[in-house]
Amino acid sequence: MNDDVYPANHWRALYENILRHGGGNAGLVDELRRWLDGHPAYVAEVQEAGRPESHLIPLGAPPEWGYSPLVRLYAVSRILDLLILNYQDPADDPAAAPDEWYPPVGVYPAFCEALGADRIGRRGFHPFFHEIVEVRQASDPEEPPSIVEERWPGYMMGSMLLTRAGVVVTAGARHLVAGVADRSTLYWTFRRRSRSTNDLSHGWGHNSQWATDFRRDYLIDGRLHYNVDEVLDPNDYEGGDDEEDLDPASMIELVRYRCSTIVDHGDDQYPYNDHHVELAPAD
Repeated sequence: MNDDVYPANHWRALYENILRHGGGNAGLVDELRRWLDGHPAYVAEVQEAGRPESHLIPLGAPPEWGYSPLVRLYAVSRILDLLILNYQDPADDPAAAPDEWYPPVGVYPAFCEALGADRIGRRGFHPFFHEIVEVRQASDPEEPPSIVEERWPGYMMGSMLLTRAGVVVTAGARHLVAGVADRSTLYWTFRRRSRSTNDLSHGWGHNSQWATDFRRDYLIDGRLHYNVDEVLDPNDYEGGDDEEDLDPASMIELVRYRCSTIVDHGDDQYPYNDHHVELAPAD
């Protein structure tokens, strides 16, 4: 692999360049495309992680110097989190400055497509592919979730989930509860404008937070694999309570949805060491 990958600083530099850009999207899409064209080794590494066989390869071990591929993938996820902020409701965002600039909505899909990702086109709701932005409560508590609106598209990099689509759903209260599934803490997420988030980078300093690992989820041979690196490197323990407060089913809920769905389990859970595999839906 090209040594250009190992300084490990470049995706973060791109993130900071986007923040400094400000203004409209004039020139920003072209700037991002030029950056990707100028850093082919970084782009190739993300695409390599999307190969089906990569779900069996640990990517968390750092080289002799620099950061690991998982850390660099995390930096990509921070860019994606930044690019989708303007798709979200501007409800009370404690992290926002009064005059904060958000990247225009057209920049996000252009970046993902230039990176080589494929847009998620599934019509049926599934937490692997879809992040719940809003729940419209159905009168029938047994009504299963269905998508009524897509707020932002999701993308797959080959077999690896790059980012979930943000969707509005209608659902019965036996499946999803309004005010819980759309407002409870979103784990494995650095920031959203309209809900609290919990990310392993939180609580670290300005530089240390960038040493966080990316969560890898894969669609492989009709099965969904959540948080695969917990299986590939189970000894890479990063913290959490010795005894989990939640029952196994509730912890799997957090792994699958990345948030609470019916009962709010709070913002102090630790699902990061858990893994799950299930059959993929037909659509």
